[in-house]
Amino acid sequence: MISGGKSYVSSPPAFSNDGKKLLICTGSIVSVFSTFTAMQITSLEGHKALVTSVVVVPTSSAAASKVMCHCWTSSLDGTICLWDFSAPELMKTVNISFPVYSMVIPCLLGQTAESSETGPDQFSFISVEDPSKAQDKHPKALSGQIRGCNLTQSRLVPGGILAETPKPEFMTISSSGRFLGIKNKRKLHIWELPANYAKHIAVKKIKLHHTKDFTTLAFHPTERIVAAGDVSGRILIWRGFGKKTFTNTDGLTNSSKINSRSMNQRSMSNAHEDDRPGVRGDDDADSCTTWHWHSSKVMVLSFSSDGAYLYSGGKEGVLVVYQLDSGKKRFLPRIGTELLYFTDSLDPSVSCVSCADNRILLLKMPSMEVMKTIVGIKVDNGFYGGFAFVHTTGLVAIPTENYCIQFYSLYGDREISEVRVCDRSHQPGDDITTVVTLVALSVDGSMMCTAEWKLPEEGIGGLLCLKFWTSDSLKKEFNLSTIVYDPHGDAGISAVAFHPTRCMAVSSSFGGDFKIWVSNHGIQNKDQMPQSSGWTCYAVGSYKKKSMTAAAFSADGSVLAVAAETIITLWDPQTNFLVATIGKTLSPIVNLFFVGNSEYLVSASRDSPQLCVWNLEKLSISWSYYKLHVEAVACTIDALLFAVLILLPDSSNSMNNGRTIQGTDGIIALFNAGDPVPIATWSVTKAKGGALAFLQAKSSSLQGLDSDGKQPPLLLAFINGNHEFTIFDPYGKQEQNFSAALLEGHDHVISDDKGGYGYASIYGELKRDDQKRNETSSTLTGPSERPWENIFSGSSHNLPPFTQLCSSFLESLLEKRIVSED
Repeated sequence: MISGGKSYVSSPPAFSNDGKKLLICTGSIVSVFSTFTAMQITSLEGHKALVTSVVVVPTSSAAASKVMCHCWTSSLDGTICLWDFSAPELMKTVNISFPVYSMVIPCLLGQTAESSETGPDQFSFISVEDPSKAQDKHPKALSGQIRGCNLTQSRLVPGGILAETPKPEFMTISSSGRFLGIKNKRKLHIWELPANYAKHIAVKKIKLHHTKDFTTLAFHPTERIVAAGDVSGRILIWRGFGKKTFTNTDGLTNSSKINSRSMNQRSMSNAHEDDRPGVRGDDDADSCTTWHWHSSKVMVLSFSSDGAYLYSGGKEGVLVVYQLDSGKKRFLPRIGTELLYFTDSLDPSVSCVSCADNRILLLKMPSMEVMKTIVGIKVDNGFYGGFAFVHTTGLVAIPTENYCIQFYSLYGDREISEVRVCDRSHQPGDDITTVVTLVALSVDGSMMCTAEWKLPEEGIGGLLCLKFWTSDSLKKEFNLSTIVYDPHGDAGISAVAFHPTRCMAVSSSFGGDFKIWVSNHGIQNKDQMPQSSGWTCYAVGSYKKKSMTAAAFSADGSVLAVAAETIITLWDPQTNFLVATIGKTLSPIVNLFFVGNSEYLVSASRDSPQLCVWNLEKLSISWSYYKLHVEAVACTIDALLFAVLILLPDSSNSMNNGRTIQGTDGIIALFNAGDPVPIATWSVTKAKGGALAFLQAKSSSLQGLDSDGKQPPLLLAFINGNHEFTIFDPYGKQEQNFSAALLEGHDHVISDDKGGYGYASIYGELKRDDQKRNETSSTLTGPSERPWENIFSGSSHNLPPFTQLCSSFLESLLEKRIVSED
């Protein structure tokens, strides 16, 4: 099994001591990237759930940083691990038994790894969730805890709970390891940590208040200055925090002199409250300054290593640099997405910014020049434009929020290229004005078609565009060939499909027509690369003014199937001649696929959920499932197999031999087109908005697959709603058997045509009149019967076959004659 598409920005990354590597939390593993090439070097695999933090162990010198590459990681699986990420090798595992959401290790700050190994026990602070309290639905339940953990002895500190919060909070620690802080709604909780936590369990803290909810905080590296951002875009900077509370907490207690001195300091402070500008109430700080540049919540705050500058960022996609003394600002604008984290390294010339669109920008400091970009698969933008696959190379095309199409390699788990569809820049927070509704690729990936909808402004305007693109490189650098405005009038485009062997495409619309488009080089074969040329409308078709909801070409391109709502129409794409129509479904068809080179056609409906398999030779339904919520369908190119992604009802979970599998909301079922019983099934999560595709297997892509040494002919790829993907062998061992659960509760119909086809499959077999004529009669002649008086009564579709009508009618016009034999 090959998995990928994980988020690179679920947690803050960490630089190695020499700044040449960047450790990124990607799902349940830690990926190690080179800062020079932005390519992945290795990965740390051992956790079984999401990795939430990574802390690099410092070294004493630059020479030691090249040899010793250790880091600690925490995860929601309740473990803390020590790694050698140069090997890579797992060195130690600490089982906490609580999901860890954040971790800091104060003892590593201000000392080297060599001294920490020979010194006292190493302690960390972790933000965990108490499962017993997490299930409590009381609004004031405190499920989050800040606890101490002895890493050397691999255990939690008895009674070492610093705080309890409604939910686990992200922790921030100062660069010296002296102060620890969290945000809790409109309060900042700050602790001063002792030098040796083992001897000082009691830790003092202060609270700083605000009128808005806090979103992030940061400590100054050398002075008692803390900065915090709120939901309104303000940045508050407290100077001299904790001077009253944290004074002389490192040593003596039970001293009357110290207590009296502390009382005098408090009285003097109360007498000079006017000398604390901006400080609210009894907050322990000398002053509080407010800066307001951001228009929405502040997500990023970080001081420079020398403390002279403060970095901030938010939803605007702009990194702001404040000079702390003067308040002057510099900007890194037009990043194009919301900023989440700012991470600096021990090398002052390298920093990075984590972006909400799954990008990490490597910056050259202090100029803030973008040196390299680490790009993951783009996340869902809220407007589902579908996926398009290149089955031979394992590429997927994904519409993104910034008016682009991202080409992502499923085998390499990396971005190949990005094609800008609209000539306008997108900035986070801007109103959505254009939506890429569809994207389609040719079989070899050399041609692309996109459909975009420019939204009306204040109910006025609105424009639909169909764009054709061509590419002549493996990097998928597409060039725009043709733009067609309002290709189907005011009607929306429901589907786009390419001809498998020619420069031909079809687009269908909800307005009741479909159009066949050809390139100026449409006569060329697929092996000949199309040149830069225009596309023109070759033919237009419609069927009884019904909405055309889906379209697909057969494997050889000789048949075009277009769904006219509930009816499937079959056309000759060369002559635009209607060949035949097939049956009727309960609701409009939204997916239509030919199963390889076979005679089978698969359709799926959603309003009244139905999955149907049609036999084109017999022009009838082969089998179908009712009440089956189909999210996606994928068919093989040269086999009888197809896969279906099925959504499970919200009220039920999938069952396997009576055992409930929690979190499962979908099933992948693999079918043979001629058999309604699935060959194999797999349970999946986040199935809503997912997609399926069969990919051509390559020897270089089989690493990590359980194929028993044999190369499978095809691989099946599943992309879930969060754009995380899994590639596996559909012919291998199935994880779960849901065949019985899949069939149970869904009406299943198998066509009983007994080999009939054409006229017989629709109207039934003709009855033959083999009745022998009566050779004897009491009269030589007599008037014939008058069947025409009643044979034409009733509905026209209930008339007897023509052979019976003809003989009966002619006999009624003639007199019967008896021939006697001598």
